[in-house]
Amino acid sequence: MVKKEKLLEKGWAAAEAEHAEQVTSQNRPHDAHFSKIVFWTSLVITVIGNIFVSLVLVPFLVVLNAIVLYSLVAVLGLIIGSLYSFLISDVAHLGKTHHVSAGIIIPLLALGNVAAMVLLSNRFIVDLGVENALHNPWITAGIFAVAFIIPYLVDLLRGKFQ
Repeated sequence: MVKKEKLLEKGWAAAEAEHAEQVTSQNRPHDAHFSKIVFWTSLVITVIGNIFVSLVLVPFLVVLNAIVLYSLVAVLGLIIGSLYSFLISDVAHLGKTHHVSAGIIIPLLALGNVAAMVLLSNRFIVDLGVENALHNPWITAGIFAVAFIIPYLVDLLRGKFQ
């Protein structure tokens, strides 16, 4: 949305600034429809990204100790969360319910997905006789979910203060 005051500061005529503000603030139905498509596509991409990260984590879960593993999980959560935040936060014409539901659904899916992968890797540790302690699936998944949601929350907070 174009702000009339900024255009006037840049030397635009009052009528031109008013017209530009009106044109950019119009809510067209196809824009809302397109935004919803982008929103749901972003959700699907994020879910696929979470599954991919979880599958990639399995060998690391088998061989890494807790501190290194938790650090890796946190970094991966921040990376995937930043991608998700980038995809979702700039989609216009979305209601608050879209953002709230996305902020709840995706971290819950990530939590369950990473927990399942930790349980699978614990099974590999036992079956392969690896000299590594079993990992707590809820701590690992919780670290991933918290790290995942941090970039999204930062964007929301930044938007409220701007």
